[in-house]
Amino acid sequence: MSLRTRNQILLARRLALASAVLLRGRARVVAWTLQEILRLGPTLLRNSSLNGPVAHRFQTGEKEVWLTIDDGPDPEQTPRLLEILAAGNARASFFVVGRKVEWNRALCRRIVEEGHTLENHSHTHPSGLFWAMPCCAIREEIVRCNHAIRVATGRDPAWFRSPVGLTNSCVHPVAARAWLRVAGWSASGLDGLPGAEPRSVVDRLLGGLEPGAILLLHEGPGRRSIETLRLLLEELSDRGFRCVLPRGADVE
Repeated sequence: MSLRTRNQILLARRLALASAVLLRGRARVVAWTLQEILRLGPTLLRNSSLNGPVAHRFQTGEKEVWLTIDDGPDPEQTPRLLEILAAGNARASFFVVGRKVEWNRALCRRIVEEGHTLENHSHTHPSGLFWAMPCCAIREEIVRCNHAIRVATGRDPAWFRSPVGLTNSCVHPVAARAWLRVAGWSASGLDGLPGAEPRSVVDRLLGGLEPGAILLLHEGPGRRSIETLRLLLEELSDRGFRCVLPRGADVE
């Protein structure tokens, strides 16, 4: 999504709001409804860049992808995921939940020591409410997760991903003040759906496979993350792709 398009949407919202204030009767109702659609619409679209820049890919001339894993760390699954990544000589970014970081600091240090990165996925992962939270609450979620990562690893994250990928108009300014960029994805396996089968998840990811793709997986109870990651790395290897950590300047 270009800056020009975002500015056009913002201008349309302002015009609709001004019309709702100035007009009367049915015209006022129509203008107010349009303003609400323009305000809420971008927020309710997963992985949308309508409220601000969201990274969906990175620049590379090689067969490389950025593997991102959300919702950890998980004391049972994360160690096994790390073993699979090490066996496949693959690197990943773990978008972690701050309070889980506080409970699993040694595991977080292991993630970093093995060549991966920890990124911000909010402190409590309020998936059903995050899109509607006010700026002060979003700031609390982002800042507390940043702090948890820093205490556990001595390093600051570079990226933030909203719970469920729903990003309202507060997220970008708050993230920017915390020195974070907002990450989305170019291919999701939808492995958070009930009963998601590893083969189906991997097939969905491969459908968006291209150099510079950002792949989204999840970990945690009720998910078949171990089988899925093993199968995904096998398929990527067969196609000549590597999982790397892109430089921030290369991520679009």
